[in-house]
Amino acid sequence: MSDVAPLLDLLPVLGIAFGAGGVTQLARQLARSDPPRARRVLALAAAAGIAALTVVALLTALLRPPPVPALLLAAACVTGWSGPGILTRLGGVIERRLGLAALDPEDLPRRNGRHRTYRHD
Repeated sequence: MSDVAPLLDLLPVLGIAFGAGGVTQLARQLARSDPPRARRVLALAAAAGIAALTVVALLTALLRPPPVPALLLAAACVTGWSGPGILTRLGGVIERRLGLAALDPEDLPRRNGRHRTYRHD
């Protein structure tokens, strides 16, 4: 069970990162002149929290010596402000580094939010 101990030690840091990212995105959405609907705000806040948690976990795993907590909190807030779109970019970087095929741009949703259901060839 010694493999679980390092993860359990990180739980408070990851929880704080999730909260910081979510609250930052929540503040960003509520500060808009025309705030979106509550369901959308909560979904964006949760997704930003997940993105912040992911970035902090990667920083903790990759940087040696381990980063100071203030850097991790700052990374969580910046990620939270940017929103969940950072995971798309981060995923593309990781796919390229691993030599995996990236997503076809035709498979991505359009900017207006509508998804393609068929092709116009």
